[in-house]
Amino acid sequence: MAMSLDEILDLGHRFHHVVGIEKGDAGAQAAFFLHPHPMIFVAHDADLTLQTNYEIHQGYADEEYVFLEPWDVVQLCAEPERARAVGAVLWRGNTVGGGAGDSISVVVGEDWIVQRTPDGDVKFALYVNTHHQSLPGAANFSLPRD
Repeated sequence: MAMSLDEILDLGHRFHHVVGIEKGDAGAQAAFFLHPHPMIFVAHDADLTLQTNYEIHQGYADEEYVFLEPWDVVQLCAEPERARAVGAVLWRGNTVGGGAGDSISVVVGEDWIVQRTPDGDVKFALYVNTHHQSLPGAANFSLPRD
C-alpha cells in the first residue's frame, strides 16, 4: 500500500499544530519522529534540535501554517514503507511582545522522508528545511545557532 499525499500532509499538519499552536516541548515534537534523537536538518544553516525548535516558537504568537501547492510525493520502498515528500509551508506569526511590523511571513521549504510504522502510523524518518524565505514587508527572520 502506497502512502497517500493526504496521510503525509496530515502528519505535517499535526506536527505544525503541536509546534506552533500547542507550543509543544521537544518531547511532544519527538513523538512525530522515528529516530530516538530527532533533528530538523537545515540546508545552508545550523541544524535544529527539537529543544531549539521549541524555543524558537515560544517567541511567536498567533502562528499559522499554510501548506502551499504543489507537494511532490515519491514512494521509495515497500519494506519498510517509505516515501519522500517535497513542498513548502507558509509560516506566519507575530513576535511575542512585538509591535506593529513585528509579524513574520516565511516560506519554509520542506523535504521529508516519512515511514509507516508497524502499527500503521506515519512518522518522519528525516526532516529537512531546504530554505527559509521571508516575504516582502515581513519582519526579518533568522535561525538561532545551537
